[in-house]
Amino acid sequence: MSENELFLNKASNVNEIYSKILDLLKEIGPFEIEFKKTSIHLLNKSSFCGVHPKKKWLDFNLVTNHQIEHEKITKIEQVSKNRFHNNFRFHSIDDLDQAFLVLLKESYQLMS
Repeated sequence: MSENELFLNKASNVNEIYSKILDLLKEIGPFEIEFKKTSIHLLNKSSFCGVHPKKKWLDFNLVTNHQIEHEKITKIEQVSKNRFHNNFRFHSIDDLDQAFLVLLKESYQLMS
């Protein structure tokens, strides 16, 4: 699966949000992008987030060592003693606030 295929038939804001997140990550440090069947994994030695393009929004799964409290969180899953998958739902780039940026950097550093 390619990036273009994953964003095919999605609203323009979905790709816009994804691109903005990549720009934010480039300021934090190097990372790799892995394309899966229905998602994209971002890696810093291991996967620290998953990107799930939907028709009108972007679901963004952030791996942390604690549960996150944020207004854009739709689901939290504890996958092991010290690993949580925190699912954000973003409808526009305005949803990417300072609190999210701090969490993104924390998750990136956790997986290095």
